[in-house]
Amino acid sequence: MSTPPTIDAVKIATAWVERLNAAVQAGNPEAFAAEFLPAGWLRDYLCLSWDLHTVGGRANIASFLSEDARFTKAGIQDLAIHSTSTIGAPEVFSPPGMPHVKGVSGVLSFSLSSPPAVGRAFFRLFPDPSDGAWRANTMFFNFEDLKGHEEKDTPEAFMEDTWEELQAKKIKEIEADPTVLIVGAGQAGLTCAARFGRMGIRALVIEQTPKVGDIWRNRYPNLSLHTPGYHSYLLYNPWPTTFPKYVPKQKIGDFFEQYALSQELAIWTSATINSPPMYDDATGRWSVQLSRDGTNISLSPRHILMATGSVGMPKIPKWPGMDEFQGTIYHSDAHKGAAPFKGKRVVVVGACNSGGDMCQDFVLKGASEVTMVQRSATCVLSMRVADNVLFRRSYPPAYSLPDQDFVFNSTPLPLLLKTMAMGAVQALKVPDKALHEGLTKAGMKLTWEMEQGKGEVGWLGFLFDRIGSGSMVDMGVGKMIIDGKVKIKQGVEITHFESDSVVFADGSKIPADVVVLATGYTPPIDRYKAIFGPNAPGAELPLGGVHDGEYQRAYRPSGVKGLWFALGAFQQVRFMSKHLGMQILAEELGLKK
Repeated sequence: MSTPPTIDAVKIATAWVERLNAAVQAGNPEAFAAEFLPAGWLRDYLCLSWDLHTVGGRANIASFLSEDARFTKAGIQDLAIHSTSTIGAPEVFSPPGMPHVKGVSGVLSFSLSSPPAVGRAFFRLFPDPSDGAWRANTMFFNFEDLKGHEEKDTPEAFMEDTWEELQAKKIKEIEADPTVLIVGAGQAGLTCAARFGRMGIRALVIEQTPKVGDIWRNRYPNLSLHTPGYHSYLLYNPWPTTFPKYVPKQKIGDFFEQYALSQELAIWTSATINSPPMYDDATGRWSVQLSRDGTNISLSPRHILMATGSVGMPKIPKWPGMDEFQGTIYHSDAHKGAAPFKGKRVVVVGACNSGGDMCQDFVLKGASEVTMVQRSATCVLSMRVADNVLFRRSYPPAYSLPDQDFVFNSTPLPLLLKTMAMGAVQALKVPDKALHEGLTKAGMKLTWEMEQGKGEVGWLGFLFDRIGSGSMVDMGVGKMIIDGKVKIKQGVEITHFESDSVVFADGSKIPADVVVLATGYTPPIDRYKAIFGPNAPGAELPLGGVHDGEYQRAYRPSGVKGLWFALGAFQQVRFMSKHLGMQILAEELGLKK
C-alpha cells in the first residue's frame, strides 16, 4: 500500500494567493474567478458592494465580479497569507463526514481602496479534477474596518472630568440627537448598541418593558438556551464561568441588565412608539413620537433599527368549542409555570422546542397526564450531539471568540445545506440512534427534510432557514416520551373542543383540564407592521429566511431608506452587528454609493 503524498498547506496556499494577486494587479475579474473550482463559492460581506452576497459557480462568480465594474472599483490589493490570528497558518483539513478527502484552509488579509478599508478572507482549497491545480471551493471576503474609523477596543483616557461626568455627557448627547434609534433591548438591540458605540455611532435603545432583561425574565420559568453558552453569548462579554452551559432565562435577563450598564448604553425603558414613524426625504431623518414613563417625546433619528425579535405575534389557532371548554387554554407564550396544575390532565399542542419545554415542566411539576399533540413531523437533535458534534467542532477552544465567529460564518449557507444533505445529517443521526428509535416507537414522527423529497438538511437547515421552527433540541423531554410520561397523539387534526376534552378527526378524544398551544408565532415582519402600520413601506416584503444564500433584509439594505432589521440567535447578532454598523457608518460618512 503506497503512502499518500504529503500536502504542504502553506506552499499550496501561497502559490494560490500569488495567482490571485496577479489577477488583482491585472484588473482581471475572469482570471480571479478562474482560481475557484467550477462549482466553487464566493461569499462577500461588504467588500465588493454595500450588501451581503453569496455566489455559486465559477461562471457566476466571474459575472458578479465584472458586474458594475465592482472588482476594479473596490480596489482589492495586498492579498497575503495571514498567520498571526489564533486560526494560525494554512492547514490540511477534511470536510465533515469525508475523512479521506483532503483540502487546505486558511486566512488571507487584504485591503480595499474604495473605500479605504481592511478585510480578511477565509478560504478552502481542493485539487481541481480537471488539471490537479489547487483552487477555492469557498472564499469568504469579510469587511473588517474602515481606515481611520476602526472599532475602539478600550475607552480613551480621561483627565479633567470624572468618568461618571464624561459618561453622563455622552448619554445626554445621544439622547438629544441619536443617529440610530434601536427598537428593542433584547440580544439584537443590546449587541448592536454596544457595537455601534465602539464604532462612534450614537445609538439610543428604547424598550417597552420596565427593566432591561424583562424580555427574558417574563418568559416561562423552565426556559433556558437550547444551545451551549460558549456559542451563544453577548458581544464583548461571554457568560461568567459560574453559569451553567445552557443558561437559564433568569440569569440571561439579569445579565442583560448588567451588560447594559457595563457597556454604558443609552437605554430608555418603559418607552413605546405612539404612532407610525415618518421618513422625510428632504432632511434624511425620521419623525418619531414616543412615550417614556407617560411623557411624550419627539425624536428625529437618521436611522431606525428594528430589533424586536426573530418572530412575530403568538399564533393562536381557533377551534369550535374553545369558548365552552371548562378548563384552561393559553398559548405557550403566556406559560407562567406548571406548578398550579399539579394533578391535572394536560394537552400540549405542538412538538417543537416550546412544546417540549411545556411537557417537561408539567411532568416535573406533577401533572397527572401529559399528552403532546404532534400535527406534523419534527426534526429532533439531542442537546448532547448538538454540543459535541455541531457546536464544539465549529467553535474550537483554541480560536479566539472573534475568530470562531469568523470561521463559523465562512461557509455559504447553500453549501452547508448541500453538505448536510450529502451525508452529514446521516452521520449526525448515528449518536442519536437510540433516541430516534425510542421516539418513533412511542408514536412520534421524525423528519430531517424541510420539504419532502428535497434532501435531509437536518437541524441546521431548520435553524438557518426557519429560525428553528419545525425542530426540537431535546433537553430531556425525549426520555419522558420514551418512558411514557408524555404521551404522543400524532398526525390527526383537532376538530373541536368539548367541555372537558379535545376531540380529533378520527373520532378520538383526550380528556383535559389544561390545553397549552405551543403553536408558534407569526412572521417577524408583523412586529414592524404593529409599529409602522400594515401598509407601511416594505411591510409586504418577507423578512428573515434564506434567499439567494443570505438572510432576507436582515443586517443589509431593507428596501426602505433609513430602516434596518436585526434578528436571529446570539451568534448571528454578534457577528452581523458589525456589518450593519459599517453600512450605517458608510452612509453617515458619505462613502456609500
